[in-house]
Amino acid sequence: MTDWKIFYGNREPHHGINTLPDPPSWRQFKRQQDINEKALKSRWQKILNLVKEDSRDYQRGKSFRVLYPPKNHDTIDPDTPDKKAKIYQAYKELIEGVNAAIYLRRHLLVTGRPGSGKTSLAYAIAYELQLGSVLAWSITTRTNLQNGLYNYDAIARLQNLQLLKLKQELGQAPPQQLEENIGQYLQLGAVGTAFLPSYHPRVLLIDEIDRDYPRDDSRASPV
Repeated sequence: MTDWKIFYGNREPHHGINTLPDPPSWRQFKRQQDINEKALKSRWQKILNLVKEDSRDYQRGKSFRVLYPPKNHDTIDPDTPDKKAKIYQAYKELIEGVNAAIYLRRHLLVTGRPGSGKTSLAYAIAYELQLGSVLAWSITTRTNLQNGLYNYDAIARLQNLQLLKLKQELGQAPPQQLEENIGQYLQLGAVGTAFLPSYHPRVLLIDEIDRDYPRDDSRASPV
């Protein structure tokens, strides 16, 4: 059987992501004719250029290795008394889960004890598949959904409007309607950035998603 996986967790970067087939029809959010492939490639190259090899995140992905069984141990009996074989089986299932999520363009919920490598796994995926920097969003007790989508700088907008009005009163600016691009006051969060059209998938990490916080409409679960 041909190996269908593109992520192995072996700390060896490769271009296997280029063989990734198109997402299922129910996971395509933009019509193919609306996608400017040249623009997406140009933006993707800029994303890759932002990755600093000496950065902590890059080194974190580079140093994390999933314990995968040797090639001569393709089949593992999960009921075997061999403790190492059971560990191999658990990591084998993890690798398969990661690859299934990549193929289906779906999220993957990873659970485990603190320090078991849940967060590092995301950086290892981005490192091995060369998917640029990880889009990380850490949940805290004060987190709400808008933080993950975007931040709106209302103060900067108000200051600019007041400055424009003052210039108009002094005759230093032509009288005109106070129309502006509100987008210049918005900064996308990790989740918002993940929704942008991209040449290749991005790795979005929502850390501490099980952290307890007040239950109300403004703090709805981001899942």
